[in-house]
Amino acid sequence: MPLEAIAINDLSTPLMEKPTHDNELAERLQSLYDSDDNHPCGESVLAIIEQGFKRGQWLYVGMFNDKPIAAVGCFDDGQTNARRLQYLTVHEQNRGRAIDAKFIKMVYDAEIKKGVRQFVPVDEDIHRIMSEYDLLQLKS
Repeated sequence: MPLEAIAINDLSTPLMEKPTHDNELAERLQSLYDSDDNHPCGESVLAIIEQGFKRGQWLYVGMFNDKPIAAVGCFDDGQTNARRLQYLTVHEQNRGRAIDAKFIKMVYDAEIKKGVRQFVPVDEDIHRIMSEYDLLQLKS
């Protein structure tokens, strides 16, 4: 099964076909963030993400072989048609394999289909990826 970027706005969304318990997705995402030195602890990031859910924000989860291996927050400031991309993480065994770039491109394509035309990469890695793939220009 290829990498998929799935937008969720609830950590209890059933993404995995055979979860072993109710909070497995949230626990796996927290572990992803905990293992990533570029972010605060997973609990803090997920608290921010959950606050965003209350305001209609999204978390894109990169699923591969029925497991979350990547995630990035997609935030709307409510004033422009721009999306802030923030809190990118990739499973430690997949780092350095261009999964992050493929995943960001998938998120970008999904948001473009929704009508988004401008992106604000908050994290340094997201900015680098979007610059390399010329994804920062306003799309008409």
